[in-house]
Amino acid sequence: MMKSKKMKLLTLTLFLLPLCVIWLGTGCEKDQDEYSGYVEGYIVGSFQCNNNAKERGFCIILENNADSIFTFSVAEKDFDFPQGIIKPGHDAFSGGPYFFPDSLRYKFKLRFKFREPDESEVVDCPLAFYTVGTPFPWEEWNDVIIKDVSKLF
Repeated sequence: MMKSKKMKLLTLTLFLLPLCVIWLGTGCEKDQDEYSGYVEGYIVGSFQCNNNAKERGFCIILENNADSIFTFSVAEKDFDFPQGIIKPGHDAFSGGPYFFPDSLRYKFKLRFKFREPDESEVVDCPLAFYTVGTPFPWEEWNDVIIKDVSKLF
């Protein structure tokens, strides 16, 4: 009788253990659907990294100045930027982006969802150190991945 209970317990354990491992393991992965709800904002500037001129970051101010973000997941070709507004590189004076002139600051409105990037999605983007002037406050800007972008202008 004792042997039968041990056998049932062992069988049950061997059956439940893999299920528990699978169940616990699924909770460890970041869900790629953890995007915010829709937000609106304005593209207000852009920059390129020193080590990779193909990567262009765009600076976005969310509606009502709710947050300042930058992203590498916007395609320049999707917007009709005036010639000369998108400059190569970045502002060497501050080590920050080239911001658009005030007259264009609220022209490029968009609606989108965003999330923080996974470690593997973070773009390695060293910028030249500023030589004169006040350094750009990158710590006040959040790197994000955006999707479902629609232009609102």
